[in-house]
Amino acid sequence: MDNLIAQAIGGIAFIFGVMAFWQKDDIRFRYHMTTFCFIMAIHFVLMGATVAAIGVTLNAIRSYLSIKTQSRVVMWCFITTMWTMTVPNISSMFELMTVIGSSVGTWALFTKKGITLRCLILFNSFCWVTHNIWLGSIGGSLVEITFILTNLMTIYRLYAIRNQKLENKPL
Repeated sequence: MDNLIAQAIGGIAFIFGVMAFWQKDDIRFRYHMTTFCFIMAIHFVLMGATVAAIGVTLNAIRSYLSIKTQSRVVMWCFITTMWTMTVPNISSMFELMTVIGSSVGTWALFTKKGITLRCLILFNSFCWVTHNIWLGSIGGSLVEITFILTNLMTIYRLYAIRNQKLENKPL
């Protein structure tokens, strides 16, 4: 029954996650990611995945703060906190992948935008989907697979928009 509740919460997170990656606007993308991460934290707590729950909670706070500041000091505080809080709890290489992915995602949210931002977030999603499959998180795995596909489509759309602007640029 607990696993069913955990998966249902993962389904709710799925909706917010897909909405995030459909956003062309970076600010709306970050707001949706914040909500998604908090919901996923509940999912991981119910799944007994401590490292993932810590990581995704920090990711939620990070996503929100990246709207307010692009400070590299804040970025490094999040990366340091992520490693400090998760490494003592890691019992598998698959858990380490979430920390690596989240660190890259943090760096991206504080230093990149547009296509580059989404490509680095794509790497983060590959790290998390690998972890979620290992964990047996059906909802989490489906969410990340959908993120990968949706993010790829959004990257393509942003690339097409950029090329269209370049083609219409007067000489």
